[in-house]
Amino acid sequence: MKLFVRLTCVLFFLVHSAELFAQRNEQGSTGEHTATHGTETFLEDHFAAPPAEARARTWWHWLNGNISREGIRADLEAMKRVGIQEAQIFNVDLGLPFGGVEYLSEAWTALLQFAASEAARLDLELSFHNSAGWSSSGGPWIDAEHAMQTLVHSEITVQGDQQFSAPLPMPETRMDFYRDVAVLAFPKPEGDVTIKGLDYKMLGDRIRNHVLPETKDIAKAAIIDRNEIIDLRAHFTDAGVLDWNVPPGEWIVLRLGHTPTGTMNRPAVRGGQGLECDKMSKKAVERHWEGGVQPIIDALSDYIGRTVKSCLIDSYEVGATNWTSGFEAEFKRLRGYDCLTYLPTLAGYYVGSGEVSERFLWDFRRTIGDLIAENYYARFSELCHQYGLTFSVEPYWGPFDNMQVGATGDIVMCEFWTGGYPFFDSPKFVSSIAHLKGNSIVGAESFTGIGGWDEHPAVLKTIGDKAWAQGITRFIFHSYVHQPWNVAPGLALSYHGTEFNRLNTWWEQGKAYMDYIGRSQFLLQRGKAVADVLVFTGESSPNDALLMPEVKQMGFDYDLLGVNNLYDLRVENGNIVTPAGGSYRVLVLPEQEWMRPETVQKLAELSGRGAKIIGPKPLKSPSLSGYPACDKRVRSIADKLWATRAVQDISIVDFLNGHGGPPDFTVEGEDNDGLTFIHRKTEAAHIYFVANDKRQSKSVSCRFRVTNKTPEIWDAQTGEIMQPAVWNENPDGTTTVPVVLESEQAIFVVFRSVVEDDHITRLSAVAQPAAAEKLPQLEILSAEYGTFLQEGLVDVTDKVADAVVDNELNIRATRHFCDCDPAMGYTKEFRIEYTIGDSLYRLSEMERDSVNIDPGGKGELVIRKAVFGKFLPETRGVPGQFPVHDVSSAIGRKLASGAFDIAVDDRLLEGREAEGRSPELRITYSTAGEVRKVVVPAGGVLKLSDEKPFHKTVRKGKEDILLTPYPLQLTYERGNGISNELIVGSVPNPLALPDSWELSYSQIAQDTHHQTLQRLTSWSTAQDSILRYFSGTASYSTSFEAPPNVVSPDYSLELDLGSVQVIAEVILNGQEVGVLWKPPFRIKLDGYLQSGKNSLAVNVTNLWPNRLIGDARLPADYTMNKNMIEEWPGWLTTPAARPGRRTTLASYLHYHEDSELKPSGLLGPVKVNIYRRVVLD
Repeated sequence: MKLFVRLTCVLFFLVHSAELFAQRNEQGSTGEHTATHGTETFLEDHFAAPPAEARARTWWHWLNGNISREGIRADLEAMKRVGIQEAQIFNVDLGLPFGGVEYLSEAWTALLQFAASEAARLDLELSFHNSAGWSSSGGPWIDAEHAMQTLVHSEITVQGDQQFSAPLPMPETRMDFYRDVAVLAFPKPEGDVTIKGLDYKMLGDRIRNHVLPETKDIAKAAIIDRNEIIDLRAHFTDAGVLDWNVPPGEWIVLRLGHTPTGTMNRPAVRGGQGLECDKMSKKAVERHWEGGVQPIIDALSDYIGRTVKSCLIDSYEVGATNWTSGFEAEFKRLRGYDCLTYLPTLAGYYVGSGEVSERFLWDFRRTIGDLIAENYYARFSELCHQYGLTFSVEPYWGPFDNMQVGATGDIVMCEFWTGGYPFFDSPKFVSSIAHLKGNSIVGAESFTGIGGWDEHPAVLKTIGDKAWAQGITRFIFHSYVHQPWNVAPGLALSYHGTEFNRLNTWWEQGKAYMDYIGRSQFLLQRGKAVADVLVFTGESSPNDALLMPEVKQMGFDYDLLGVNNLYDLRVENGNIVTPAGGSYRVLVLPEQEWMRPETVQKLAELSGRGAKIIGPKPLKSPSLSGYPACDKRVRSIADKLWATRAVQDISIVDFLNGHGGPPDFTVEGEDNDGLTFIHRKTEAAHIYFVANDKRQSKSVSCRFRVTNKTPEIWDAQTGEIMQPAVWNENPDGTTTVPVVLESEQAIFVVFRSVVEDDHITRLSAVAQPAAAEKLPQLEILSAEYGTFLQEGLVDVTDKVADAVVDNELNIRATRHFCDCDPAMGYTKEFRIEYTIGDSLYRLSEMERDSVNIDPGGKGELVIRKAVFGKFLPETRGVPGQFPVHDVSSAIGRKLASGAFDIAVDDRLLEGREAEGRSPELRITYSTAGEVRKVVVPAGGVLKLSDEKPFHKTVRKGKEDILLTPYPLQLTYERGNGISNELIVGSVPNPLALPDSWELSYSQIAQDTHHQTLQRLTSWSTAQDSILRYFSGTASYSTSFEAPPNVVSPDYSLELDLGSVQVIAEVILNGQEVGVLWKPPFRIKLDGYLQSGKNSLAVNVTNLWPNRLIGDARLPADYTMNKNMIEEWPGWLTTPAARPGRRTTLASYLHYHEDSELKPSGLLGPVKVNIYRRVVLD
């Protein structure tokens, strides 16, 4: 039967190979040229109704065998309702009670088949992780021989002039598996110097990126002469006995072999846990496929390539590995020389010289990376394609070259986290990989963070917008946990990730956010990304990103380039061009003096064809291949290139400032703080994404590097497409477009059709807005001004200094020193500045590494600075801790004087000066019950005024229309030279709605409650305990009168709900107006509002914490073990009535009875804004 199923799979692949080819083409297609699609409204049509490839996706975690058919159906139907296109299945163990369904069992397989059939019925897609757990590839089918391997050794000292015959000590052996690699002998060095940092240099324990050879002098007495190394394998028996006639002298006998690392896939469920497969062995990878992937393909043969489209390898989190069977032959194939006599370096000995040993270690690491890329990732990709699947991969955190590994994926993925500062380490290099491959899909494990059912679309949007500006084009939510039952909030991924599932209070209302994602990603997947700079990440392995944020800060963009793609570059018209059509003005080299001769030769070729290249001159090769002639060749080529200035050693900032050409995106005469962008270009259009990540609105003039095209504003939140009335072409080939970006708003500026001469090119307005008002219910909670450590860092100087014992420091770089996690989800670093006597030193170690400082009698050890966390690329050295000052009182006095927009500078210190180069204000305040944290750099303005709507001008058809909420005087000039003036003398004040509202709400399985509210306040402050601890959707209703004079074509009307916690659905006169899911909570009422009486209903949804806190005050009807549920209660798993008064069940405990309640409900003030509508001549 199994053979029949596999033949069926193969036949299916042959029949549907064309479909798979089309699917892969989709990932690289631009979809931009209207003629290609047979319609001139292709962009508009798909913006209005985003296609499947543009829709958001989600990871779908099946926890501890807790799976049900009913839950599967309900989950997938819920995804379909809100616009989730794909569920990617993971089976993980997070300590929940076992649900009875073992991984790969008949019951599990039947549920998987049911999930596929349901997804097919709903026209959804499924994918699956290649093994249980989320890292990486393994299971009980992997034996010790095919597991990840590590090199081990034993050594003895043998005196010469004797016949030695004895067993050699067995090196460390794990899992009862060991295989010899070599037995070598060499004269014992007189010196005792050994290679420092060997554990990461040989990838035995630690993984470090961009490691280059060290060049320090090593005493000759500590160096082994390679010519004196004797291969003793012929004298070594299978029984482990060495029979050898020892020459005169004192000899080291080194026995080297390999044994499993013992690493298992994690966190794997019952039935799926086992050893990780050997990542350098195709045979081991194929064994994993046979045992762990093939059974899934067999079970889903009817759906593979149609409904089930992809197989995934998540981020690499299974540690270092440094050997595989046959490594010696592979090393010679890849490096061109035999590694045998260099193997003592892997035991810490220097062979040949210090630099020769370091170069061998560089080659050793490079070989490991090459083999992992070739035999694990590339082979896995081949197997996926063989069975009609695409291959998705997160190519990072492993002992390899990220760019090389990422190139093996059809869909290359990254990740970003919520709950702290978003560092975006992986998105830039992952998007670069996709750009180099010509793929329009850049996937992202999105919104991973700390759970608590406290996140919602408004919280997620800003960080998501930033992620798009990094090049991501597909969100894959982390995570939707499968809900086998219908008791909310249900199962959670322990404390990991954003809770994103059908039991969320806001799930159905969240469709509006999913629509925003779909519209945005449709545009972000068009055409090709535009970048001026290509950054070479170097030749080392392991190798991660080299981030250059200064490029983006200057208004340009960049991609990263690995050595695997370097040789594919060519030059056209002075630009560096990739096979996929990417075009760059300059190639930036890494800050290092090492480069292989073939790489320098490629640079010479590019330069000779007109490419611009900048960076330091290489002096020698990092490799032993061709040594020492390789160094002469490097110097010969490099000397000519740099001497003739064909390649210049200048910074990218100097290059961009000095080589002409405007930035791709800038803001005229304004501080662009908080604005991010990305630019994509199709054959017919330029598409810019521009996002404001601040809670403050901005009216700015943006300059885009486009000419002879008409701008359009595409609002993915509302689905509206508008043409601005005002824009101007500049002599430098750019176009200026004034735009209004509301609080945390993002827009697309699309340039398509040719310019019309009569559009408005210049406009100035003298406005008379209403007087500024302080934010409602404003309370300053804290305010500090000074130079702070970068976000994600903590100062640990005092604790590290206290750890100095007997003038030595011996610690591990862990979170113990800060009792916190300053950068959740990211690899952190320890940086220490210290003195020994009069000498100053700096040291950097990665998290969990050992820190050992022994002055050796040279003076007193003094810790000057110690900082722990995640360092931004621009944070150099060991940043200092400067005094910060409490300025709460100073800000309070400003507010009392009527100043609500406050300049941020040293005047806040009232006579003192801030220390450090980059002072800023960090303030926390609450308004209408909502707590906000704001950072304002010196020179900026702290806005504590209630935001008023701006005036705006738009073009509809041939008419230019002014919409203004206040009187103003307007002067404008058209492209044909005609100037005009306009005065709007008066605009009616906003309509204030009544203070009283009717409120109705119902908790699960309870009667509906009704209240009349005399004013709008947070539910969390209500006297009624049911409302105080309510979570869900409550309905507000009221009525108001609209004067006949404003319900006319001369006015446009807008409902402003003020503050909402957290999502509102607006219904006016029985008609659904829309869902408001982020501030400002405003929505157009044109076409809905009627003259006279109007009936308004606002359905407001809050979050789960308040009900969880309320339930924590009631007797429990299930048991917890610390923060995790200990066993499923009988009333949940059997058809029994639930005892007690609790209504919720949460698998992870985030809240207690004394936890702080969250502001909830409609907080207002609610009004109708009135805009005067005037057609401009």
